[in-house]
Formats: sequence, C-alpha cells, structure tokens
Amino acid sequence: MEENVKKSRAMFLAKCFLVATVVDLYAMEAAVFIPLWGIMKQLPWPNFNFWLIGILLGVAFLLGITALAFSIIGTVKKDEPYTLATVVLKCVMIPFFCINLYAWFCLVSGMMNPFLFLGIPAIICIGACLTYCYMLMTSLPDVIYMISFTIRRKKKPNALMIVGIILEFIFVLDVVGSILIHKAYKDIQKETDSMITRDMLGK
Repeated sequence: MEENVKKSRAMFLAKCFLVATVVDLYAMEAAVFIPLWGIMKQLPWPNFNFWLIGILLGVAFLLGITALAFSIIGTVKKDEPYTLATVVLKCVMIPFFCINLYAWFCLVSGMMNPFLFLGIPAIICIGACLTYCYMLMTSLPDVIYMISFTIRRKKKPNALMIVGIILEFIFVLDVVGSILIHKAYKDIQKETDSMITRDMLGK
C-alpha cells in the first residue's frame, strides 16, 4: 500500500522561497524594462542600474537554489508537494517571460550595426540560458519530488505523471507539464485513499 503523504514545513518553505524568487525576478524585470522603454520612447528615464540588476539576478538564483534545497529535504521526508502552488506560480510567470522575451529582442535589435553585430549570438545564448534557468527554478522541485514519489510507489509509473515530468523541461509546455503532474498526483492520492478505505472496511 502507498504510504500516506504528510504535510511538513520543508516543502512549504520551498514554495515560499519560489514565491520570493518570482517577486525578485519581476523586480529585476522592472529594473531592466523601465529604462529600456524610456530609451525607446526617448524619455528622460534614468539609465540602466547594472548593479541593481546584477544584485537582483544573484538574489533570484540564491532564492531558487534555496527552494531547491528545501524541496530535496521535503522529498526525503516525503512531505506534501503542493503541486497546485507550482501551477499557480508558472501561470504568474507567463507575463514575466513575455516581457523578458521582448526585452531581449529589443536588446538584440539595438545591436544591429557593424560594430556590435558579432555580439548578437552571445547575447542570444545568454538570454536563452538565463530564461531556461528561470523556468527550471519552478520546475525542478516538483520534478525531483515526483520522480522519487514514482519510484517509492513500486508500481507501474503513471503515464500522465511521466508526460508531465518531460514537459517540465520544455519551455512554454512546462505550464502544461505542471498541470498534468498536479492532476496525476491527485489521481494517485484518490487511488491511495480508496485503498485505505477498502482496507479499513475489510477489517
């Protein structure tokens, strides 16, 4: 029989740190986009504060790593994964990724001259890597938990769960992946509860 999953502070703290990560990333986005928008509109906005952007980026990665660490602890302790929180966070991040893509596009467009043209591939590479890392920050905690959860069940893997885990590594489709993981986990919980109820009635 599948063991009951209990609620504990480790996984809850992981989700809290992910929320803080999302807030920090939006603050960093504002620090980048507001001056960029001002430059495009030829408005007297302040110049880019690269120190602020760098600090916010560093804090975001630190928060993301902390969230991952707590999720690993929660996985070991078999805590409640709070999969719905991941779905909500990924939906909240959609505007961030749209603005992020637009900001990188503007940056690349501004380099369309003979002196800066050779730097465009590097900028695209950096933008793609950073954006993928942002996505992984919200994906990895649930992926690690669900892989461990699936192994612990010692049963045939849930197809919906497997598809969800795979999609968590694909940009844009990661939102769908988080929804599939949430649904698969809830289905397994219902199945487990039914088994416990049958066993209790059998006694």
